Amino acid sequence: MTLSDKVFRALAEAIVSGRLKPGQRLDEPSVCREFGVSRTPVREALRRLSGTELVEMIPRKGVTVAQIDVEQLTEMYEALAEFEGLCARLSAVRMTAVEKKRLEMLNASRESRMAKGNRDDFAALNIEFHEAIYQGSHSPSIASVARSFRQRVDPFRILQFAPGQTEHSFGEHDQIVQAIVASDADGAWRAMRDHVTRVGVHAIENLSIQRAGLPAGSVPRRARSFV
Repeated sequence: MTLSDKVFRALAEAIVSGRLKPGQRLDEPSVCREFGVSRTPVREALRRLSGTELVEMIPRKGVTVAQIDVEQLTEMYEALAEFEGLCARLSAVRMTAVEKKRLEMLNASRESRMAKGNRDDFAALNIEFHEAIYQGSHSPSIASVARSFRQRVDPFRILQFAPGQTEHSFGEHDQIVQAIVASDADGAWRAMRDHVTRVGVHAIENLSIQRAGLPAGSVPRRARSFV
């Protein structure tokens, strides 16, 4: 992980968790001092945060923490579910026997890696799994769009991998793999779409509770339509 990656992830988690409040200014010198790095990785991290719309970069006013729009986040998860579902559908009919075996082995290896309990490894496992399906779709254009949406929702992974949710989320990977290996295009699409949808609703609900003071279990109307 580069210095820019570390700064990006730390700031993203601070924004998503609410430690950094909407409207709070992020000036480069202060961020540099906090992380003990030069301005180059900080500038790159802030640029990437702007791409996820977690911060606003205003000429002559600097960088400030943005107000996270739950409706917009819901739409991003909706799009991600559709494009990842399409990648899974294509993988079911386009993956070679070798690629399918590799996907099975990748999925099977997660249990031993998860047993170590490293939450950073959970995120790495998830990215590795979805990337294998992007590549297996053999459609660079569709994979690129799916990858772009996944990168935009990546900062919200701390809301996705909550206690009790991680194991269930990875268990859904089994259903996706089984459908792809069986060349069940419709089953693969449905399993992937349902998986991303559930993860998205969980993240959106937690964000809504955190930011709006909603009671536990509440989901915004827009998020409910996403289920």
